[in-house]
Amino acid sequence: MHFVICMFIACICLITAVLFTEVFPKWFKAILALLGSATAGYAIAILIRKIAMWTKAFSKPELLPTAGICAGIMLIIVIVVVFILNKKKSKKA
Repeated sequence: MHFVICMFIACICLITAVLFTEVFPKWFKAILALLGSATAGYAIAILIRKIAMWTKAFSKPELLPTAGICAGIMLIIVIVVVFILNKKKSKKA
């Protein structure tokens, strides 16, 4: 249930940042993207931990270091997607 709640919050943050790009200032969109990435990373860490407990294929990882790594990866993915969308938008204009 924690995974579902965290993913819902992450999706809301990221969707809000995308839908209201014209309304919010850049610093607020950056905070929303950071919050969404951190929450999605935490949700992915919870999912990895649950999979490890269910399958017993590997030892249960620590939650906070795993969440930090996943949040960093999610933030990098968000930054790359934003750069790609900005390049496409500048080519059309």
